[in-house]
Order: sequence, then structure tokens, then C-alpha cells
Amino acid sequence: MEWVSLVITLVTALAASGIAIWQVRTQRVRQVEDFYIARYWSLLDRLSVCTLRGVDVAPLSEQEEAAVRLYFRLSEDEADLRAQGWVSDFTWRFWGGAIHSQMHRPPFDRLWAETIRDSDAGRDYEFRHLRQLWHDASYDPPPSQAFRRWLRRSPWRRPAMPVRH
Repeated sequence: MEWVSLVITLVTALAASGIAIWQVRTQRVRQVEDFYIARYWSLLDRLSVCTLRGVDVAPLSEQEEAAVRLYFRLSEDEADLRAQGWVSDFTWRFWGGAIHSQMHRPPFDRLWAETIRDSDAGRDYEFRHLRQLWHDASYDPPPSQAFRRWLRRSPWRRPAMPVRH
């Protein structure tokens, strides 16, 4: 009888520990997402109304051009975090589509072409994920760890909610 009590206690303790770890990790993912959302809005605050509307006003001010180029780096960082498991499925569905859309609007599209030339010449980041997002709005960076790849394919995961445009 003592063994049964011990097994029940151990199973209960393991389940409680697993739930606590899952809750802490979920909270950390939300904190990372909130931090990057704050960075995104701080960059948008540096852009003019014309730039935000997608009206290609050439030339951009130095501050605006820097903000757009920093937006590309921020977006690449977000995709890297997604591959590492620090951005949730729910959030990535919105971020990925929004990044793709923003990159195709003036003047972002023009600066993206310049950024790619700089990258190809070795003067800027590689932008591995953004290059994929440029062509495919549904691109989801593959998990960087084997365990995360297995989890993403697992049958008990919630099905992806369709994104409405």
C-alpha cells in the first residue's frame, strides 16, 4: 500500500512540475513577444505619415531610412526567435503575414532591394528568413532544434487557425 501512495505522489508531483514549467515558459514567450512589439512601435514612431501610408516619398530622411532598415533587422530577429521557439504559433501567423505585406509596400520595397544588394555584397546581415518571407507570406521558420521540429509535427498540436486578410 505504501508503494501505491508513493507512486501516486510521484506522478502527481511530476504532473504539477510539468504544468508549472509549461506556465513559466508560456509567460516567457509572451514577455519576448511584448518586448519585440514595443520595439516595432518605437520604430514606427520614427516614420512620417506618408511612409506609413505607403506613399513612396523619395528621398526619405536619414532617420526614416534608418528606421526602415532597423525594421528589417527586427523582423529577421523575430523570425530567428520563432525558429528558436520564442514566438508562439498564434503570434507568428500575424507577424509573418504583416512582415511580408510591409516589405512589399513603398518605400519598404525599394529599401529592401537595396538591403539585399548590401547583404549579397557582405555589408549587411544575411536575412535568411526575410528572403523567404519576401516570396511567401505563409513562411514559418523551421525550428532550430530537433525536439522542436518533432513537437511542431506532433499530432496533438492545435490546428492552425486560418489568417484572414
